[in-house]
Amino acid sequence: MTILISLGMFLTVVLLIEGGFYAYHAFLNPRTKKLKRRLRGTVQPTRHRNPAERVEILRKRATSGIPWMDAVLSRIPRLASIEHLLQQANSTMPLGVFLLLSGVLAVTGLMVAIMNQSAPLIMLLYAVGAGLLPFLYMYRKRTRRLQEFHRQLPDALDLVSRALRAGHAFTVGMKMVGDEFPEPIGPEFNRVVEEISFGIDVAEALRNLSTRIECVDLRFFITSLIVQRETGGNLAEILESISRLIRQRFELLGRVKALSAEGRLSAIVLFLLPFGIGALLWHLNPSYMGLLIEDPLGRTMLIVGGTMMSIGAVVTKKMVAIQV
Repeated sequence: MTILISLGMFLTVVLLIEGGFYAYHAFLNPRTKKLKRRLRGTVQPTRHRNPAERVEILRKRATSGIPWMDAVLSRIPRLASIEHLLQQANSTMPLGVFLLLSGVLAVTGLMVAIMNQSAPLIMLLYAVGAGLLPFLYMYRKRTRRLQEFHRQLPDALDLVSRALRAGHAFTVGMKMVGDEFPEPIGPEFNRVVEEISFGIDVAEALRNLSTRIECVDLRFFITSLIVQRETGGNLAEILESISRLIRQRFELLGRVKALSAEGRLSAIVLFLLPFGIGALLWHLNPSYMGLLIEDPLGRTMLIVGGTMMSIGAVVTKKMVAIQV
């Protein structure tokens, strides 16, 4: 046990030192700040490209500011999904720092379990649970950002439609949305306009937007725009129709949520009821509830019960989550 504690403390100290070094190198290093200031006013010259090539003018997000860590991360497969998650959450945290943070939390959770002299399975649960906290936060942040984008989309399409009726170009309408609307739809539309100004085709720039923002209504908008550019038609009326359709879907979704509110409330009560009763019994008779934690059979019962409750929560959520 002493060896495990010493090993855990050593790993924690190493990871903390590495994280502090990276944080200084990425955010506080005077040379890095000076380079960023110089690059703000620099425009790289363009070159002629083959039309069949995929135009890629967006900067590559650095996985970390440490060369050896970049080399290690570049050899690890399936990191693109984590990088995509960070982009969708609009996080400025590099991939290396994110993974380092997850590792530090996992080691910290393992240290807590070791100091409590927990069973090996409990140690694993502590480490995995703590290591997944950054992922849960990013997933939550991404969900909120996508919901806000979805809420802003009808008003943004109305503004683009009015700009088209006033005689402006489509890109001008997109630029107006980028200037007038807050995060997330404003910066995202501005990014589309910037890509178009650098020479990317409108359809390709919009596909890039669809990659960053997973929204069904946005895909409707992009598809209709691509079809309109190939076949013709009144784009302003098309955008108004899409905006009206999105608002109708919002109204239907509100009705569905109202009808399914009873099921969602029942699921919340059933999920929280064991914790409430357990806390009450612990307050009334600590020694009675202490056996559930001190006895190995009691800990096994807690693990099995928690697992079954988690499965039931997921199933209930799927039952009441009606897609519109």
